[in-house]
Amino acid sequence: MLAEAHRKAAEDIERTILPLQTASYAARVVIEGAWGAAFHWIGYGCATKHQSHQESHARLGTFLRHQGEVAVAEWWEEIDRIRQGGWYGGSPEPERVQRALDFLERIHIWAVS
Repeated sequence: MLAEAHRKAAEDIERTILPLQTASYAARVVIEGAWGAAFHWIGYGCATKHQSHQESHARLGTFLRHQGEVAVAEWWEEIDRIRQGGWYGGSPEPERVQRALDFLERIHIWAVS
């Protein structure tokens, strides 16, 4: 994907999940969406800042560290852990949803700054 396609995908996902963030029945979908939007923001940010990005989430933290983006790698890995616990674990608590959205916001700000 080109950078602008990543940006559009991230924006579309954010617009979809943000209205659902307080609906308890949608917690898993919001967490999954935050993860997906974060992935696309990282694609956009890396493409615009480093002229390269990774089209797979596998080993994305390692890729980010090689680009010198240690904080972003840590944010990504944390949102990935939240996703795994939220999707595969029990009913996600509202705090987990908020943490996922907080990491998404950090990644979004990094990508466009």
